[in-house]
Amino acid sequence: MPPSDSWLDTLPADFYAQLTHTLNLHGMATLELLSRPATPATDRIRQLSGLDTATVQRLNGISSHAQLLAALRQEPLAVYHLLLLGGLTLETSLAAPVLAYVRQAMGITEEQLGQLLAYCQQLSGAFLGQLEEHVAAPAGAASLGLHRLAVEEAFAGFLAAQMAARPVAELRPLPPQLHIMRLALLLAVSLPQDTDHPFAQAVQALPHLQPATLEPLIARLGHAQPHEPLPLSMPEVVQLYQALQVCGMVFVSDLMSHIGLEDSFPTLSEEERRASEPAPASNREAVGSIVSGFTQWVQQHFPDHPEIALARQQVLALADEL
Repeated sequence: MPPSDSWLDTLPADFYAQLTHTLNLHGMATLELLSRPATPATDRIRQLSGLDTATVQRLNGISSHAQLLAALRQEPLAVYHLLLLGGLTLETSLAAPVLAYVRQAMGITEEQLGQLLAYCQQLSGAFLGQLEEHVAAPAGAASLGLHRLAVEEAFAGFLAAQMAARPVAELRPLPPQLHIMRLALLLAVSLPQDTDHPFAQAVQALPHLQPATLEPLIARLGHAQPHEPLPLSMPEVVQLYQALQVCGMVFVSDLMSHIGLEDSFPTLSEEERRASEPAPASNREAVGSIVSGFTQWVQQHFPDHPEIALARQQVLALADEL
């Protein structure tokens, strides 16, 4: 038997007036969140909340106490998720454009904006608790409170993905460096799947060098131009670091000929080799010089970073397989 919505009759007649700023602020923040490009993390949030931008825009149009009561009767979970996701978003830097707009539109100071935000978050938190007492949980959830934990966990995953995607460094690669970076990524995804060589098998097991994981960076480098800024996120730094290490190890060993790839990859042109500093005597030395230079750059910029330390350990384990 569905829960009764008679509790709505106990809400004061001025409840919408009390909640107006909260609904507006949380609605705009939720819209900002759901307007982000689709990723597995945002898809998970949409799946759990059942919200999309059209639903949020409709709820953002609530402009009276009667409309608020109608929404709470007809789609209480949508209102619940709007307040929940809005509140989570307002606690992060994702809300910066929303808060800047509100401050300008209302003509208030930074201090007044902080007070408004604190008031809205407090009222939203109290109303979420009230909704959890009276609104049925989505199908498959034991309670709305437990469902809330799942949404908050999904949001935390989204934030982690956002942090990982932020640039942590910038390169301005020379032509030979860009060439070898592209070559290294191509090599990492081109090692035969059916080989029994332990090195190739170990490379294929590295999480950062999975073909699907490397595809976005391969595409980026395909459009990159020498000497132009190339911002890199931490996962991309790790991908390039490991791919270049693999490339260097392959080129100083007999692995290329052993697995039949010796003629599959382009070498540096004479012009690109001369552009390397110092000018190498062979393509093998050119690759080694660029790999060594990038390794030193990583160690200089991220000396104590745990992801780099783990990547280095995995590379050392690879070397044992040659």
